[in-house]
Amino acid sequence: MTLLDDPLNLNQYKTTISEPKKNWVYTSNEKQKLTGFYKDQNEMIECFLGASEEERLKAEDEAQNGGKVKLAVRASFTVNFFLFVIQLYAAITTGSLALFATAADAFMDLVSSLVMLVTSRMSSRPKPYKYPVGRRRVETMGVIMFCALMTIVAVELIIESAKALAAGKTESEQLHIVPLICVGIAIFSKLCMCIYCYGLRRYPAAHVFYIDHRNDLVVNGFGLIMSVVGDRFVWYLDPVGACCIALLILFSWASTAFENMWLIVGKCAPREFVNKCIYVTLTHDQRIQKVDTCRAYHSGQQLYVEVDIVMDPETKLRESHDVSQALQRKLEGLADVERAFVHVDYDYMHDVNEEHRPLYEIGGAKHSIRALVKRLWSKSEKQTDGTAV
Repeated sequence: MTLLDDPLNLNQYKTTISEPKKNWVYTSNEKQKLTGFYKDQNEMIECFLGASEEERLKAEDEAQNGGKVKLAVRASFTVNFFLFVIQLYAAITTGSLALFATAADAFMDLVSSLVMLVTSRMSSRPKPYKYPVGRRRVETMGVIMFCALMTIVAVELIIESAKALAAGKTESEQLHIVPLICVGIAIFSKLCMCIYCYGLRRYPAAHVFYIDHRNDLVVNGFGLIMSVVGDRFVWYLDPVGACCIALLILFSWASTAFENMWLIVGKCAPREFVNKCIYVTLTHDQRIQKVDTCRAYHSGQQLYVEVDIVMDPETKLRESHDVSQALQRKLEGLADVERAFVHVDYDYMHDVNEEHRPLYEIGGAKHSIRALVKRLWSKSEKQTDGTAV
C-alpha cells in the first residue's frame, strides 16, 4: 500500500490476533477485553483505509443488486395479493377467528406493499425543481405509514378477540383439509420470500419486506396451530391465539415505526462513522490545518455531514474553494451520505454554538414554572429579611 493510500501509515498499528482454541480452559476477562479492543482497532483501520473505495463499491453494488431489490418489492406485492385471497377463503370456510386474524394481516400486507411500491418508485425518480434535495426520505415515510397501518389492524384484532372471549363458546363449522392446505401453501411462499429478502436486507425496502415475511411466518404458523387446537380441544384458544398474533404485530411494527421516526427527526450518526469523516477530512489536503467541527446526522435513511475546517488566513479564495469543494465531493462519496457541507475558517478559538445563535433574541422574564418558583422564593426571602430588621 502506497503513502497516497495510507497517508498516516495506519497499517503499522494493525495487530495480528491469535484466536484462542475452543476448549474448557478458563480465559481471563482482561484478556478477552484486550482481544476485543484489538479487533475493533483493526476493523476501524480497515474502515478508514477503505473509505476512498466506498463510492465505487456502492455503484457496483447498486448495479448488481438494484434489479434484485425491485424484484423483491414486486414479488412481495404479488405474493401478498395471492396469499390474501387464499387466507380469506380459508377463514370464511372455517370460521376460525385466528385465521380471520391472519387474513386481516394479509390484507394489510397487501395495502402496505402497495404503499412501499409507490414510495420506492417515487424515491428513485427525483424532481430537482420541486424537491431540490431529492425524494429519498419518502421511502422512510413509507415505512412509517406501513407501520401505522399494521398497528391499526393489530388494535382491531385485539378488540375482536376480546369480544369473542366475552361471548363465550359458540357453534362453528369444523375445519376442513382444503383450507388448511391453502394456509400451508401460504406459509411456504412466505418462507421463500423471507429467505430471498434476507440477503437484501441492507436496502430499506427489502428490509421492511424481510421483517414483514418473518412476522407472517410466525403469525400464520401460530394462527394455524391455534385454529386447529381451538376447534379440536379448547374453544377459547382460538380467540386467545388471535389476540397473541395481534400483540406480536403491534409491538413489532410499533418498534420499527419509532426507529424510523428518529431517523426523520435527525438522529446522530454512529461515532465510528463520525471518526471516519474526520479521517477523510484530515487526509484530504495538506493545507487543511485542523478539523474544527464534524457533525453527521440522519435525514431519513441517508446521512447529512457538516465539517468545519481551518486553513491558513493567507490562503487565496480560489484555493480554499477548490479544497472545500473537493472535500465535499469526497464526503458525499461515502456510503449512506446524501449531502455534505464544508465550512472553511481561519480560526478555531471560538464557540461553535455562537455561529447559529438567533440574530434577535426576545428579552424579558422567563415564564417557566422553575423561574416563577425562583422569583416567589426570592420575594419571600426579601420580606423575611425586612421583618427581621
